[in-house]
Amino acid sequence: MDSPLMGLVVLTVFTLAAFVTGRGAVRVMRRARRCWYVAVPPLVTAASGYGVAWLLWPSYFVGPVVLLWWSCAFFGNIAGWFCPARGQHA
Repeated sequence: MDSPLMGLVVLTVFTLAAFVTGRGAVRVMRRARRCWYVAVPPLVTAASGYGVAWLLWPSYFVGPVVLLWWSCAFFGNIAGWFCPARGQHA
């Protein structure tokens, strides 16, 4: 990565993937019982963060990368819980 623009593109795609993972976990569990609807998306977010850490393990950047992944995915969880899907009302 020689260009700072390429680094920003990679960072943007990474954060968007984390956000979509968090929001997608909420959308998949939308029709489940209330306890599963609240409990499973954060667990999926945590597990996916550990998966990212496992992929990048020998690097010193694992800590900040996983924290970035978790924060973006948890924001995706929150967005999924508070923004109803199309065609559904609260």
